[in-house]
Amino acid sequence: MKKPYLKKLRLPMRFIDGRWELEFGGQVPVEHGTTAEILVEVSAITEKKFAEKLLAQSAIPIFQPGVTLRAYVAPKECEGLNEDQKKLLIPASDMKLASGLLDSWSSGGVSFIDVQIGKATEKQAESLEFRNGGLWLIVEGFNPSDLRSSTIDLPPCVSDEPAISLNHAFTILSEVFETWRKSHTGNVYQRFFYEETDGLWYPLELLRDAKLAQKEQEVAFELWKEFLDRMASLKTS
Repeated sequence: MKKPYLKKLRLPMRFIDGRWELEFGGQVPVEHGTTAEILVEVSAITEKKFAEKLLAQSAIPIFQPGVTLRAYVAPKECEGLNEDQKKLLIPASDMKLASGLLDSWSSGGVSFIDVQIGKATEKQAESLEFRNGGLWLIVEGFNPSDLRSSTIDLPPCVSDEPAISLNHAFTILSEVFETWRKSHTGNVYQRFFYEETDGLWYPLELLRDAKLAQKEQEVAFELWKEFLDRMASLKTS
């Protein structure tokens, strides 16, 4: 998913007498309301509880087991595929994709394959937070950092065993459908898609960067609202 490019500057800062100043002296000449991120050593934070909140990890559930995701693959002339595997391929032309997504893809052989979110892994089953399986947004402190899934159920003609993660699932799919590739890894946030309430399919990247969502993209929009609510509770607790 393309994002507008905004050139940014890295400014050396020092906290002096209750305010941030440039390392070489003076205030930062920026517009009122400008936002920035501050990178500091954990040991420099004077309130221990605040530091613990920033380091804490939590998960916000997005999807339950059984939800269908679609993986984007680029087979070349169906080389090496059996008939059952060929039937799995959904042409991009048959997909209701969010606008602009095909612009950056190869013009040849773009297809999709349905997979389902499966049950929890053995390790996840031991955790109260993850034992029911699904897809979660992982939050570290005040930052959404990752998406985590339970097992991923693949079509029987691809694998008899479920994949243990999205990354594992994509590797298996690529090994079967993209035999021309030397490496079978990929960006799962761009390679797996989910169906939004507006009827369009979006890459999982939108869920990880849910602040970019519009109101009609209800799954991502509501996820971002819940994330903000959790952050507000951290500040007041």
